[in-house]
Amino acid sequence: MGKTKKGPEGIRNMGKNRKRNGNRNSAVLPAVLMALVMALTGCGQRGKNRNEEYGEVIAGLGDDEQFALEDIGENYDVLFTTDMTYEDGAGHHAALRAAVYYVIDGQACSMGRVESMGTAYPVSYGKRCIYTASEHSLQIYEIDTAKQQLSLKAEYEIIFDETDRISYCCTKDGQEEMISEEAYAKIYKEYEKSTVVSFGYGAGV
Repeated sequence: MGKTKKGPEGIRNMGKNRKRNGNRNSAVLPAVLMALVMALTGCGQRGKNRNEEYGEVIAGLGDDEQFALEDIGENYDVLFTTDMTYEDGAGHHAALRAAVYYVIDGQACSMGRVESMGTAYPVSYGKRCIYTASEHSLQIYEIDTAKQQLSLKAEYEIIFDETDRISYCCTKDGQEEMISEEAYAKIYKEYEKSTVVSFGYGAGV
């Protein structure tokens, strides 16, 4: 598992964990990771091992990388990978950025990347969606299997004019709409209640 450092300010590159890992038998590592994926299938598709499709992706992770398999309510679990994590103070090895994979036609497909801005806003997920955020914005992504990519469902922003007057904007399907402070607060509460993606496994495990 990559190194993490306690506290939101402790985000760091986990490449330093190579010294701790020492020289591993590289031939054994893929088999160990595959066994790990098999052990995690309990959070997968109903009545079927749906995580095995991610085995090749996971086995190919570098020593700097960690992964998480999360059930967001789709037909398959979503695989997140990252090369940086931090302890968020709530027991999660959270990340600000992650690559996202999903199973399409029996194969693990890269769906793109997501990124939050600031350790107070970790990548998280809700029902059939993925959240990223910053101090003044919130993004909601969905899995688009037809286009084989992440789709930005909506983006919410706090806007300051030249007199520091605050307004709130929502963008959906390329169309901007001004919304109320209450509407922004409501959607932001959904993000606050979402589940932080917690990275607990990696090539250094």
